Amino acid sequence: MSRRLWTLSFLVASACFVPRDNTARPDNQCTRCHGDSTREADAVTRAAPPTDTFGNTAASFPGVGAHAQHLVASKTHAAVSCRECHVVPEDTEARGHNDGTTQLVFGPLATKDGGVSPAYDPATRQCSNSGCHGAVSNRWTRPRTSDEACGSCHGLPPPRPHPQYTACHACHEEVVGPQGFLAPAKHVDGVVQKNEASCVACHGATDGGAPPRSLDGGTDVTNVGVGAHQAHLSGGSWSRPVACEACHVVPATSVTPSHPNGGPAEVVADAGYDTVTRTCAVACHGVRSPVWNTADAGLTCSSCHAAPPPTPHPQSPSCGLCHPYENNQVARATHGNGTKDAVLPAACNACHGSAANAAPPQDLSGSMDTTRQGVGAHQAHLRDGGTARPVACDECHVVPAMTVAPGHLNGATEVRFQGVARSNQANPTYSAANATCSGAACHDVSNLLGAPGGGQHTAPRWTLVDGSQRQCTSCHGMPPPAPHPQQTDCATCHRNAAPDGGFVRPDLHIDGRVTFAVP
Repeated sequence: MSRRLWTLSFLVASACFVPRDNTARPDNQCTRCHGDSTREADAVTRAAPPTDTFGNTAASFPGVGAHAQHLVASKTHAAVSCRECHVVPEDTEARGHNDGTTQLVFGPLATKDGGVSPAYDPATRQCSNSGCHGAVSNRWTRPRTSDEACGSCHGLPPPRPHPQYTACHACHEEVVGPQGFLAPAKHVDGVVQKNEASCVACHGATDGGAPPRSLDGGTDVTNVGVGAHQAHLSGGSWSRPVACEACHVVPATSVTPSHPNGGPAEVVADAGYDTVTRTCAVACHGVRSPVWNTADAGLTCSSCHAAPPPTPHPQSPSCGLCHPYENNQVARATHGNGTKDAVLPAACNACHGSAANAAPPQDLSGSMDTTRQGVGAHQAHLRDGGTARPVACDECHVVPAMTVAPGHLNGATEVRFQGVARSNQANPTYSAANATCSGAACHDVSNLLGAPGGGQHTAPRWTLVDGSQRQCTSCHGMPPPAPHPQQTDCATCHRNAAPDGGFVRPDLHIDGRVTFAVP
């Protein structure tokens, strides 16, 4: 091992004992000039200051300094041998000894067995780049007490890439425990003793190892190291538990080339985690997740998607119709799993209508209110009211052959007129803006008569279901205007009409034809 030599020049006390003969010397010959012969230690240790060659005992003198702190074992380190900093002579007449120069020759501890090159600066009285003190030591003539030692040589914890965890015993259990050092002799010995730790040793409190606790010991969800870990691992009320590897690379052992690296936790790229907003852009939360470390995220069904989602998703809030439930709850195992699990109902009235028929009420939103377009006058058309035939669904809509037929379940209600509404070359339209039909042969007989029919409500409002639009005068006059005969006794020509204003055969009324006599 190479050694570099630094020197400090000091005056040699005139009273220093310098033998000139070859007679046997007693064990305390070194302590005649420095040290203390009364110490309980070996000869070399007894010879170390204090006292220095001038008799000084205060640490402010360079000849005294921190000798005592190095030579005596403490609760944080073992005793440091004189040979770690000096050449210890075989006798007082050895070359380089007792010549007015204090030799500093750093040993294997300070040099890390040649791995670093420490130095001592006489001006600042500090060591630098030593294996025992790190970058810079404390001032030699202002030694710290053992109680101040932790944090003097390295941070608590050391800076990155050292893990930012303050519980040293998690990784260095052979040396230190929760309450202090267990083996001081293995601390500052030039070797980093570390053990294979479990995940929960550094973070987490369960077998899974996920926070809380975070590396800094935090347990509050507002701490980014804690955040929503447990909310994901438990799965909550609506989703399955999320495994750690869904968001992180889980190391096979506690020490790998990338773990621990002292940096913030790395989130896999697929999660799209934004360290500024602390949100994810992932399929499990939709476009943007809640803030990771929000104290109360307040998640509901509409936090990740609308309830129901916007078109073309069917506008029904009854999720269980297509998505399996468990005990009247969302099936956690199949919700938020990255797959759209749907079991579509086969019956039309599973989504709209009732046991009576498949037409609303209720509509897709569950409403029974006729002022809503999804309900409106459906039942007024479907039932036999004594004045007209029931109107089949396919006269106003395309009735799908199956639930998943093209054009069905697209989130839109499409009106498509055919049959009676288009008879006699009528061209009916429906306006969703004001919910009205216009030009339909079933409500306006003008095309049938070849002249204006005189009806008062030939463009009825779909959501006005109070009977005001189903009078005899709603679709044609009583009688219709000329050239229709101006006779009010309808039954004279139309044997289907009853004297009381009803009909003998309601199914032959509003059927696209003028019936003059009952067959």
